This record gives sequence, C-alpha cells and structure tokens, in this order.
Amino acid sequence: MTQRTNLVGKFAEAVRLLSNHLVLFSAIILTVWLPGNLLINYLAYYVYSEDEIVNLMRSTMWIEGIFGPIYIGAMIHVLWKLKTGEYVSYSEAIGVGIRNWGRLFAARLVAGLIITLGFIVFLIPGIVLQVRYALLDSAVVLDGAGAHRATVRSTELTVGMRWQIFFAAILFFVPYLFLSFAIYLPVDLYPQLDTMATSVVMDCFLDIVYAIIQIVMFLFYWEAVANETSSTGPAPGTAEGPTVVTG
Repeated sequence: MTQRTNLVGKFAEAVRLLSNHLVLFSAIILTVWLPGNLLINYLAYYVYSEDEIVNLMRSTMWIEGIFGPIYIGAMIHVLWKLKTGEYVSYSEAIGVGIRNWGRLFAARLVAGLIITLGFIVFLIPGIVLQVRYALLDSAVVLDGAGAHRATVRSTELTVGMRWQIFFAAILFFVPYLFLSFAIYLPVDLYPQLDTMATSVVMDCFLDIVYAIIQIVMFLFYWEAVANETSSTGPAPGTAEGPTVVTG
C-alpha cells in the first residue's frame, strides 16, 4: 500500500509540476518536436505512401535519438532547479541541454544498444535493462556521468525501486495509448479534419503529455539520491547532492 501511494504521489507531483510550468516545459519540448512533427507529418502526407509506416517510424526515432537529448537535458535541469526552489529560464535550460547533448547522446546510444541486445536474447532481459537504465538521463545531466558510468549509476540508483519504476511505466503507457487513439478518433470520423496542420497539433499535444512519465522518472532519481544522501552523506564533491553540469 505504501509503494502504491508513493507511486500515485509521484504522478500527482509530475502533473502538478507540468501544469504549473506548462509554458516553460512546452517551449522546451516543442523546441525539438514542433519542427520534428512538421517534418514527420510532411513526410507522412507528401512523401511516404500509406504502406511505408516503417520508414515514418524510423524518421521519428532518428529525430528523438539525435535531437531528443537537447530537450531531455533541459527538462531535467528545470526539474532540478524547481525542486531546489530556484528560478530557471528557457534560455538557461536549453543551454544546459545543448551543452550536455554529447554525453547524453552517447549514454543513450550505449544503453540502447545494450537493451537491444537484451531483447534479442529474450524479452525479459530487455525489459529488465530498460528498468535499470530508467534514471540514466538524470545521471548524465545531474551527476555528470559519462556513457558507461551513467549505466552503472542508474543501475545503482534503481535498486529497491525497480518494480515501482516498472509499474509506473505500465500505469502511464496504458492510458497514454488510449489517449493517442482517442485524440485521433475525430479524424477517422470526419475526414475533413485529416490535414497536416491537425496532425502536427495533435502530435505536439501528445509530446507534451508524454513529459509526465519523464518527470516521474526524474522524481525516482530525486528520491534515490535523497535516500542515498541520508544514509551516506552528500555526494562526493558537493555539499548537498548531485553535481549539475551546466557548462
């Protein structure tokens, strides 16, 4: 019951953080995904045929893989600042995201390759690795970890909370899939709504909603570091916790 309450509390806090700072988070996310969705939907409407869905998915993955670290790093910096009671501007956040791009890209690439190998071996190892690396982004941005160290650090931090992380993912993705279906239902019912502009707006909306699970993962990191600090003292080289890499 305590773990369930803790999980619900994280989602409630994530929704509160997102709604209270909706303009800032939306600006950060759409810095990447507004042009990204414009490109993807242009390809969908004017380049690819209906049976080339794989090519469209590949394009989406390339955008997330290459440019995703920018907005992810910016979001994590904003969340850390908000949790410590500090103000952060859009330009500062994006600057941190850009400066952390290289390490975050490398860490995500390494983790992605390892997870893919896990899925090739069997489904369960891949899922286990995804859970272990769930806090990798925060480890890179806030701990200054490199690619290898970030995977190790995330694995360490997730000890004792992996089932919570797993259930958090399920708790989010099931309703998120229903929302994704529901938001496009009017387009199926009224073909006149099936335009590139409509699709871009809906995709951007879903990208902003997706931030909820990203915020929840940060809150798991925040809790893990707080527990670690309370039992061992402040993290090395700091007075209060993780080192935020801003330059």
